[in-house]
Amino acid sequence: MKEKLKNHTREIQDIMFLAQSSFKILSYLYLEADDVENDIIENSQFLKFSREIHWRIYVIELSKLFADRKSEHFNLYAFIQKFKKGMEYEIKEIDERSIELWELNLKMEKPNIDNLILQRDKLYGHTDRDRTSVKNTLTFKHAKELIEVVQRIVSEIYIAVFQLATTFDVIGEPLSDIKKIVASLANEKANMLNDYKTYAESLGIDPTELGL
Repeated sequence: MKEKLKNHTREIQDIMFLAQSSFKILSYLYLEADDVENDIIENSQFLKFSREIHWRIYVIELSKLFADRKSEHFNLYAFIQKFKKGMEYEIKEIDERSIELWELNLKMEKPNIDNLILQRDKLYGHTDRDRTSVKNTLTFKHAKELIEVVQRIVSEIYIAVFQLATTFDVIGEPLSDIKKIVASLANEKANMLNDYKTYAESLGIDPTELGL
């Protein structure tokens, strides 16, 4: 039973990791880039398109965990039920208090979960005719909280049942490469502007008069 539980927990963690990687990219592209980097992002169709795609990935992947439906094999509601008395994963290391706290976390996030599922159902999983009425009410704070709900459950299971600490800082995050790409573009732009300034000055023109 423990081996099956470990595999089940790992599957949930892997789904969360994909959503988390997309969320980190979104956070950088929308919030964390400095002024120079942000100028590069806003003038790149690819990077702006990437923001949209990674939001879709975030919504679709997390919906696999938060949609309380039988068709979603890894949904957290069904997963938590399996730890209750007489159920498949009933185990002394996970007590009733832990289960109650997990369920409380889900209950507290219900408005955010509902909006997440609405977006998946109406916008990304399908394209509904009334899709224009669907609004994204998830802030970045809310989006991060949903990831943290999954992390909390996974971490507590690993520690309590398997005596294993787990990290959610994945090596080789695609975010690192995106930052390198943006930094390279920013450096290229800076060098180009310096070349323009040098050329203007060689002609006896004040670069500030050209907006440089």
